[in-house]
Amino acid sequence: MHRKLIYFMLFLSLSAMMFASTKGRIRGQVVDIQTGEPLIGANVVVVGTNFGAATDASGTFVLMNLEAGSYDIQVSYIGYQTITMTGIRVNADLTTEITVELPSIQYEVPTVVVQAVRPLIIKDATSSVQVTTNEEIQNLPVRGMTNIIALNAGVVDYNGIHLRGSREDEVAYYLDGVSIKNPMGGGRLISVPNDAIEEVQVETGGYSAEYGDANGGIIRSSLRTGSNEYRASVEIITDNIAFKSKEDFYNQEEELGRYWYGYNELSAVLSGPIIPNSKVAKFFLNFNYIYDKDRSKRGYSGFDYGYFGDGLDANPIQNDSLNLIYPQGVLKNNSAQQYGMAGTITLDLNPVTFKLGGTYFMRDYEVGSNGIGALDRAMTGKQEIDDGVFSLKMTHVLSPSMFYEITGGMTFYKSEQGTPGIWDDYWKYGDSVKIAEALGGPWYRTDKQIENSNIGRYRTPSVHTIFGWSFVNENSIPATYGKQDRNSWSIGGKFTYLIGKTHEIKIGGDYKQHTIRNWTAGNQTQFAANIAADMYRKGYIASRNDDIWTALASHPAYEDSIKKILLYQGGVINYGYDVLGNEVDDDVWYAPKKPVTAGFYIEDKIEYQDIILKLGARYDYFDIDNKKMVDPTMPEKSIGGGNDGTLIESGWEQIPARSYISPRVSLSFPVTDRTVFHAGFGKFIQMPNLDEIYNGYHYWAYQIAGGFFFSNPNAMDLEPIRKTHYAIGFRQELTDFLAFDITAYYDDVKGQIYFDLMNTDVAGGSKYQSYTTKANGDFQTSKGIELSFTMRRYHRLMANASFTFQDAKGTGSYPNSNSGVVGAPLDGVTIFRPKYISPLEFNRDFSGTINLDYRFGENDGPVSMLHQFGVNLLLTVNSGHPFTRGVGGANMETDGRDRRPIEPLGASTTPSQFRIDLKIDKTFKIYDRLAANFYIKVLNLLNNQNVNDVYRRSGAADDDGYISNPELGGTLINTYGPIYEQLYRDFVINYNGFYGQARQIILGFRLEY
Repeated sequence: MHRKLIYFMLFLSLSAMMFASTKGRIRGQVVDIQTGEPLIGANVVVVGTNFGAATDASGTFVLMNLEAGSYDIQVSYIGYQTITMTGIRVNADLTTEITVELPSIQYEVPTVVVQAVRPLIIKDATSSVQVTTNEEIQNLPVRGMTNIIALNAGVVDYNGIHLRGSREDEVAYYLDGVSIKNPMGGGRLISVPNDAIEEVQVETGGYSAEYGDANGGIIRSSLRTGSNEYRASVEIITDNIAFKSKEDFYNQEEELGRYWYGYNELSAVLSGPIIPNSKVAKFFLNFNYIYDKDRSKRGYSGFDYGYFGDGLDANPIQNDSLNLIYPQGVLKNNSAQQYGMAGTITLDLNPVTFKLGGTYFMRDYEVGSNGIGALDRAMTGKQEIDDGVFSLKMTHVLSPSMFYEITGGMTFYKSEQGTPGIWDDYWKYGDSVKIAEALGGPWYRTDKQIENSNIGRYRTPSVHTIFGWSFVNENSIPATYGKQDRNSWSIGGKFTYLIGKTHEIKIGGDYKQHTIRNWTAGNQTQFAANIAADMYRKGYIASRNDDIWTALASHPAYEDSIKKILLYQGGVINYGYDVLGNEVDDDVWYAPKKPVTAGFYIEDKIEYQDIILKLGARYDYFDIDNKKMVDPTMPEKSIGGGNDGTLIESGWEQIPARSYISPRVSLSFPVTDRTVFHAGFGKFIQMPNLDEIYNGYHYWAYQIAGGFFFSNPNAMDLEPIRKTHYAIGFRQELTDFLAFDITAYYDDVKGQIYFDLMNTDVAGGSKYQSYTTKANGDFQTSKGIELSFTMRRYHRLMANASFTFQDAKGTGSYPNSNSGVVGAPLDGVTIFRPKYISPLEFNRDFSGTINLDYRFGENDGPVSMLHQFGVNLLLTVNSGHPFTRGVGGANMETDGRDRRPIEPLGASTTPSQFRIDLKIDKTFKIYDRLAANFYIKVLNLLNNQNVNDVYRRSGAADDDGYISNPELGGTLINTYGPIYEQLYRDFVINYNGFYGQARQIILGFRLEY
């Protein structure tokens, strides 16, 4: 019934794509330059397109359905000179207002081409909307979508993007109107190349009824479109300023106070009309390649102990030794590489337009070998990711005041991880012969391992142990196999009708379905040994070192059963794949998850006597496509046992779909020509991360039957998270070139996810122990003030600044925040449920950015060397984030069960942060339209050691309070000798990852036509 209702709503709303608008509009008035009288019937044309309009009785015109970007318009009127206004910036879902003054043919003017001035105040923005355009992105010293987003007020970048104190999964992301949010863990799922971005909009708080399934905020980005003329560029970027060879990468010393991290990027752009001299069809294409040798960029200290071990001492303790050398500056085996393309094709078939856009990226990362414990490992694991998004949108203008959009979108994400050479043949991960055949060498055994009988074909090599530290064997397996496959398609629609000059009615809907697959299994390096042991017991092989693969081929039924049993016992998580990892589409237990989100909305934007009022309501529908146990307190009704994979179909039921209605109200009120008041109220609803819900049903059986603590469990069913939002503020134009926007907000969020314990009905006869799970129960309140300054270019200087004062408190920062109390109750019995709020871990009381861009134009400046010379300075300052001091055992920093607080939750704060990034560039004109731009960027100019995290025991980043405590780490110094303290600092403290990026110097060259 629910799905039929959704289909009917979609039919009413014209069936198109996911609800994010990508079009903007230009509203203007044409007047006589001398008298100021409106000119009726003036002709207004968007240069290079088929868009146009005529002015009405008040001299006003509206150009609708323009993609985000920069436009030129030409205005003509009989008896007046024709004026071309250039560089008019159009933002998605916003209105740009202009005034065109036409001189009569008798009136002398110096030029008929006028450069448009970007409005300082967007009067029809009824909520806090911050826009970063392509031109601004090109001048910034930082690159990448995340860095661009982090410049805006209300944004905190701490283990993910948080808007106004929200959790990471409460932020929605759109690219050309298509949702690119990761439905599993939150955040952005799809890569977007820097040079393909037209603009990025960050809308916090009170977004309109067009948007659903997001509580924290909306981040919209648009891809660039083709130009009227052919344009091309190629850009090369590197931090190898000394031009060293790659063989020198692990033999580094600081130069100019920085290290070389092996960052290289190539970006090429081509755009223009598909048919020469035609304005009907245009294209844009960007190719991007990045190779990053070390993703961390922390400037690590390194160490060199040479051949070292306690077995070399007079009184050996463990008789292990190793060549303890690690290069300074970088992390080994920590590279990333990506190839990507992004592009758009636009067709202007007035009154119908089409836009086809998309991105495709191939990425791979080294994994499993980049820590100190893997310094001797010869092999590296690999993760391969393919992701992309495609959209096709049609806009049909029925009249100057009426149009509709039809759009379809598709996203995909595929990830595989494993060890190259063996990859998805995970049964061989524990076979030394197969490893040697695939990778070219056998497992190395030390004398100590041989002495301890750690030998045999299916015995994986044990770790080296030196003074209690473990270092993996040089030929050990760095990464076992796992895979994920996610794709989605979306369809929805929007109809817009402008009734006179007062009402703009929008009616729309959206429908999106994901197809999500996952396969992972633990204990893979022991599979071969377990098969060998079982076959030996059953008499299929004569020795535990015999070739089990030949024997298995002779017993296919046994092979199938033993493999499934081992996977059940290893905790296989599978959906969209069967237990063995084969893709399936229709199975009671193994079918892929196909969750559905849908919505229908209606909104009226009322503009009456300088008041802009948005009234809207949204209907949201969620179907998570999952089963739950009919009685979670009696698991035996649903599972037969954790080790045999038995599931009882009658003990499970389908989770029903849910639906909600959310009202939204916002307004903008121009008090004067320079002051605009705005306010908003709204109800918002969203589903939590699907990562918190989805688990293979066999894994549920494995987890519940195990009877032990799981640090990251799932819930079979969760209610949506609800938010109530309030905001008020005003925008003020201080001068003709400077304005600010101040907004105060208050958000109340309920039903967030927290860590819980499900008690079984032991009194009723359940044989199962209580087990960990997730539930709705956390809540938070966020309040704050955002202040933004905008200064258009004045005497060559342009500036933007944003400051946020925030107070975000809740009962838990993350779904797992409560795990320590659940896993180890203070009194051993009582489980604490969230009751009292405390500062959230990702809250920052204050954060701010100031961006200054000083730039000479073409033929501008006292000397020619200053022509087209620019300097961009980006200052970032943040207060620290809350944490809680505690005491406990050796594992207290990583295991919440091993620590207890010694102060109120969130009572302490990490040190504040300050960073300056610099870009200096100079453009040389080679001839006509060909120009070369050279630049140098210095990230973290002052090389500040910005602290991201601290140890809970000490409250410091450079001392964990363990080694210096005589009752804790101090006992180890007495055992191993004075050298232990230095080893501890080199292995643990100096490589804790608690600091932000070190200084990095980057050179760039851009050739543009």
